[in-house]
Amino acid sequence: MDQIAAMRTFIKVVECQSFTKAAHQLGISVAMTSKLMQQLEESLSTRLLSRTTRQVNPTEAGQFYYQRSLALLAELEETHSQLTHNNQQPQGTLKLSVPMDFGYLHLSPALPLFRERFPELKLEIEYSDRRVALVEEGFDLALRIGNLPDSSLVAKPLATMKLVVCASPEYLARRGTPKTPEDLKQHDCLIYTLTQPDWVFKRNRSPAPR
Repeated sequence: MDQIAAMRTFIKVVECQSFTKAAHQLGISVAMTSKLMQQLEESLSTRLLSRTTRQVNPTEAGQFYYQRSLALLAELEETHSQLTHNNQQPQGTLKLSVPMDFGYLHLSPALPLFRERFPELKLEIEYSDRRVALVEEGFDLALRIGNLPDSSLVAKPLATMKLVVCASPEYLARRGTPKTPEDLKQHDCLIYTLTQPDWVFKRNRSPAPR
């Protein structure tokens, strides 16, 4: 016997005071309705319904079971609703790490809209250029600029970044303008090692010497 189905059927029988009407509203046969009620009473070893030729009424035990069934099914539906809501609406705390400049320029302006869309989600954001250990430090997500080294972590590209080699006119006037990537070896280069430890140039789509 399906306990939940039997309880729902019993509630409908009590409210309709009829097996036929209850069966019609539930979309099942009268025979199935009668069978479920018989199995329910047998499982409880208690008579729940008093039957006459005109209507069906709950016994004293049936009235108690009716009230308890209403409460239990209401709680079950509330639990189901809460879980469904939780699956649709993110909740809890999301801890993420983002690069300092990128975070301030691109992430921060989007936070008000994000909070409006997901009001039940709490954000903990670390603006830092250091490479955090996601698992060990309890981070759920990290935004990073560059390639992901060999790792068991999963990366998803969000955007591309264009790198431009540039110099001030004063520097070029003093040191000369490089013509090839190899010429850079004779120049003073500022490298941001946290995101781009090496400058990689391509010649005919193949990496050129650094």
